Amino acid sequence: MPSSSQPTSTVPSVTEKGTVISVKGNQWGVSTCYIGATEGSSDFNSADFTDLGINSYHVYGGMSRWEYQDDSSTYGLPTIDQIKANPDVINWSWWDNVMTNPPNGSDYWWSYQNPSWHGNARTFFSTLKADHIRTLLTLRNVDNLNNPSWIANPPTTQADWNEWWEHVFATVYWLNVRNDYNVNDFEVLNEPNLASQGWKGNEAQYITLFHYTADAIKYVYHTYLPGRSYHIYGAAGTTGNAWTRDLLQQIPNDIDTADLHDYDSNILPRVQMAHLWLNETGHRADPVWLSEWGSYALNNKYDTASMGVSIINNLMRGSEPGNNYVYGSNIFSLYNYGTVAFGLINNTGTRHLDYYALRMAIRALQGCRPTYQSTVNTPGSTLKAITTRSTTGHLSLLITNTNSKANQQLTADVSALLRQGSGTIRQFDAKYKDQVMGQTFVKNGQMTLTVPAQGALLVDIMPSH
Repeated sequence: MPSSSQPTSTVPSVTEKGTVISVKGNQWGVSTCYIGATEGSSDFNSADFTDLGINSYHVYGGMSRWEYQDDSSTYGLPTIDQIKANPDVINWSWWDNVMTNPPNGSDYWWSYQNPSWHGNARTFFSTLKADHIRTLLTLRNVDNLNNPSWIANPPTTQADWNEWWEHVFATVYWLNVRNDYNVNDFEVLNEPNLASQGWKGNEAQYITLFHYTADAIKYVYHTYLPGRSYHIYGAAGTTGNAWTRDLLQQIPNDIDTADLHDYDSNILPRVQMAHLWLNETGHRADPVWLSEWGSYALNNKYDTASMGVSIINNLMRGSEPGNNYVYGSNIFSLYNYGTVAFGLINNTGTRHLDYYALRMAIRALQGCRPTYQSTVNTPGSTLKAITTRSTTGHLSLLITNTNSKANQQLTADVSALLRQGSGTIRQFDAKYKDQVMGQTFVKNGQMTLTVPAQGALLVDIMPSH
């Protein structure tokens, strides 16, 4: 195996004169707490979750998935008041059946692509719970194919609102009261500012729907699950959408998480804007959650080292403190939708190159770890770095190199945190997929490293005592 002081490939190496990454001794902040992915219809596999190390999964629920027909014989019934008086007025036999025996044998039956994964919602949610994965569930009245057709979109009459309130109540109650799947995070519609995603109302009507949704969620928790935490996300907007700001201003007690979808190559402008809205509306302590991001708008199929480095860089940015900070992050998507190549894992189960970039970043960043600012002393450097500390006391130094033509040699100065230690080096680039490449040693607080062209290193450092 190559040593840490030599190039790790046949690509030429360069040393920017005196290049040093200096790791500060004072804690900078904490890393992103939850890193995961959005779902895809081609698979659902606990082995992938465990290997990748995700602790969050973004799931698209709603009427098109679980109430494709009205669960009652009369539109508008039961009413909100009737449900509050007695939840058994809901047709629970419908819900038990659809969650156990979905059409065509797959909980992904509703997808616009034929699903490859076959299984029911019970298996789905029990697996996520068993794997200690936090589920973020999108609640939708109508999906991007305008299904189902039986529900008014947007709701306007009291009967319409009764149906929507009942659906939200039934979903949350079934998952957490009738069963115990521990699903406590809810996104209200998917990109409601885009009519192509299903919502046909305006912003004011969305805010009204959000209020009804929050009321149903709150009623379940306050009445049947007192003391359990829950979170309501909005407005899952795309670039330029200010609906989240307006929710925070107009119904501040209904929303507690700023929810973003951002497919730009650099997530920071939108993340910083979300923090600005939170700060301006008295929600400074509320989190920013990036529930969709990645390659969707870049027409990239997660097969290039450059995209992999971009993924790592964005996760490092989200682990920076202040207005850059991202509390939770779900890349789109883990699996393909049918054969449509959205996923880090394709419809035959092959893990694309950038799956391993995400895995490397998760190793270093996930879990609210203490972070330490790690600065490059060379202006305009192609290197980016961050350091975290694990619960066992190990340091993780994560470094990327966007230079596509040359490896980058450097000195890492960790003397502010430790003087002596040994480290295991993992490498990601076009050839090496988050692989162990060798060992390094910290002597007098320093070590020499070579970061591959268009790639990344993760050094796991164990202090010597």
